[in-house]
Amino acid sequence: MTSINLRPVQSTSSSSSSSSKPIPSPGSLKPWDFSYSPSSDGNDINLLIMFHGLGDSKTPFFGLAKQLNLPSTAILSLSAPDPIPLMDHPSYSWYPTFTSTYDPLPIENHNPTVHLDKLRMLITKLCSKEIGWKLNEVHLFGWGQGGTIALELGLSIGKSPLQIPSSDGKTQAYKRLGSIISICAPLLTHPTSSLELETPICNFTRYKSNSSIHAKQKAILNRVFKKVEFVHAPNQGNVEAMPRNKDEWWGVMKFWGQILIRKDQGWKGSGEVYEVVQ
Repeated sequence: MTSINLRPVQSTSSSSSSSSKPIPSPGSLKPWDFSYSPSSDGNDINLLIMFHGLGDSKTPFFGLAKQLNLPSTAILSLSAPDPIPLMDHPSYSWYPTFTSTYDPLPIENHNPTVHLDKLRMLITKLCSKEIGWKLNEVHLFGWGQGGTIALELGLSIGKSPLQIPSSDGKTQAYKRLGSIISICAPLLTHPTSSLELETPICNFTRYKSNSSIHAKQKAILNRVFKKVEFVHAPNQGNVEAMPRNKDEWWGVMKFWGQILIRKDQGWKGSGEVYEVVQ
């Protein structure tokens, strides 16, 4: 009878080595104020960019992203560029929402595109060879005004692709982000024709599925993006509230589970790998 001998094989799976990206310096991403954290597992494969809501700042959303602890995911939390005066704590806005006398602007007068060029430059820098992200590894998460900005940025990049230099010195056009999650946030730009942009979208909403407001927002998103998932949660008196509990986060986490790139795409079993030798 022929004897079979086994010897352990060093794993060549991608999970056996780290793949950290350079940590961006404050100067490299000017004029943006941000907080950054590499992935907790040492594998920077996805980049989650956090866009806070009106009147907030980068700090709470940086803490939220760290609590989520998504696998193989680095975090970049931005503060919006426009400070809001007369507030008790640092407060910022992504686009003008108040008059000069601090009265609320009608929503039809909101212009969410005022800082899109600077955001496009930020994404281009993150995807440069110096930092090394790919556009389909970049995921956006925004709440309220920040969610609208994330959607508007996805629309802008989809319609006018980013020109990103490649390693051979040539410039290539890229238009698909990894994903966008908007929390209680509409797309304010209303394209009149179907665009079918490839970036996957998850829209968390507290409007009932049969409400006229949701129907309008849904129609706009479906006109712009090819794949949109809607997650509904109870209103409970505040149509713009963040997910409050595990049940409300479930749809968002499920979406990420389907979208985020995994480090180990090879051997899925447990234990050692052995080679059969004579």
